[in-house]
Amino acid sequence: MRRSPSFAAFLAGVALSGVLAGAAQAHSPYLLPSAFDVTDRKLVTVQGSFTESFFSPEVAMKSDAWAVVGPNGARMPLTATNLRELALVEVATEQSGTYRITTGQRTGRTAKAVLVKGQWEFLEDPATAPAGTTPVDMQSLTLADVYVTRGAPSTAALAPVGKGLEFVAVTHPSSIFTGQDAKFTVLFDGKPVAGQAITLHAGDDRYADAKTPPVTLTSDDQGRFTVKVARSGVYQIQARYRVAPTATDATGHSYTYALTFESLR
Repeated sequence: MRRSPSFAAFLAGVALSGVLAGAAQAHSPYLLPSAFDVTDRKLVTVQGSFTESFFSPEVAMKSDAWAVVGPNGARMPLTATNLRELALVEVATEQSGTYRITTGQRTGRTAKAVLVKGQWEFLEDPATAPAGTTPVDMQSLTLADVYVTRGAPSTAALAPVGKGLEFVAVTHPSSIFTGQDAKFTVLFDGKPVAGQAITLHAGDDRYADAKTPPVTLTSDDQGRFTVKVARSGVYQIQARYRVAPTATDATGHSYTYALTFESLR
């Protein structure tokens, strides 16, 4: 049976075949379970929050679409308890296999954004838009997942939703080991996304002498990317994918997907 590492393992450094990025993007989403290996449990509690420092909750992740996908692949709704800094859900884990706990697709605020040299930039004041650009409405859509396993890992809960932005785990999330490749595919509406930036964050920064900078990876032409961490710990990987307004939809959409996983020796 795989055991969760001590809390000190949150201080783990990262070794990836990627490029070091700058400071973490503000208020990134995450889910964090009370245990990833629930073999000796019949219940797991999962917190959901937005933070600037993993995994310290700051703003509760409220959603009307909380759910669990069980080992049989069936999706069941969950009801969260929303506190100020975090949301909490309890999930029964009496059956053997892998469970996917998810916020579901949650709709966030709409902000003004402009396209500058192929990149979307958000504006606090539309009047400050660069010359030659036209501000548009951009609505945020966030989805966060985490997997826990009782006994032997199973695969039914890993099936892609096929809508919005998501990561498909090629390497089972309950079989990610330190120093070994963990493979994923990034999809949007069920199709691979080439050249997508994926950011990996290590926790827990509040106990580290210096913050571990996030690492940025890029998916290949088939949407595949590989993560390899140097030390055991808990990590979050996320991506953002933005869709411009169209003739049939005047509002653009900014999708964020986040997955938390544990890496053990």
